[in-house]
Amino acid sequence: MKRETALLDRQMFDRTRSLFATKREALPPEAVEAVASDIVRRLVQLPQVAQVFDAPKIDEAEISAFCDTLVHPDADAALHFIEDRRAAGITRQDVYLGYIPGGARCLGERWDRDELSFLQVTSGSGHLYALMRALRAELPFVQRKFDRRRVALFATVPGEDHGIGITVAADIFREAGWEIDLQTGTEHDDLVGHVEQTLPQIIGLSLSTDLRLDALVRLVVAMRLIVPDAIIGVAPSANVDAQRLHDLVDIDLVFTDAVSAHRELDRLLRLRA
Repeated sequence: MKRETALLDRQMFDRTRSLFATKREALPPEAVEAVASDIVRRLVQLPQVAQVFDAPKIDEAEISAFCDTLVHPDADAALHFIEDRRAAGITRQDVYLGYIPGGARCLGERWDRDELSFLQVTSGSGHLYALMRALRAELPFVQRKFDRRRVALFATVPGEDHGIGITVAADIFREAGWEIDLQTGTEHDDLVGHVEQTLPQIIGLSLSTDLRLDALVRLVVAMRLIVPDAIIGVAPSANVDAQRLHDLVDIDLVFTDAVSAHRELDRLLRLRA
């Protein structure tokens, strides 16, 4: 099997990696560190999430070699490592439940021992996240069939004080026949836990100020790790630059108003169906 047939989405990997590099440049170090910590912690837990599958036994030397590629200056090193293993016959399940959590564990252990610089830790976690996103090119063995119903989670970004706009939008969508799960004023861990329980396939988030961009970035990364194929859109206030959101946050859409959001989500639902 040639490398190009290894069924990893190179375009998704490059886009996600670029987004993560922008995060490191645009956000305060403590915000980037929080995102990196979330990625490592959640990916280590992957075998526990997919309990129905047996976690493969990957040699520790192999995991260590993979971890080396995650922090390598060559941004493609980790991608090529996994592509080569896939071309040699390693299954997607082996990557998903073996290499990914093993690499996250190794990265976290080296982090705890202060063996890595801040740049190495954040770039390594970014490469892990990009690999997870690139794996969507294959049919996930835990993927559910896309729900054609008009059901969505609407939520304010953690730390937001006002939820009037998204509450009005929820009412407009409900009048149009949508089932809306509205969460306002919910803190990060509680909202992420709610996503784990409900597994929404359409998510709309409200952002009233760019002062909460770090919270939005962290939330979307967590959501992508739980529901990687969800349609995620953000409705920002007028003083937030929509292009900056696209350049910084791993989202699909920026909504300007409830009417256009309703029209666009209906279109995407038809495409997914």
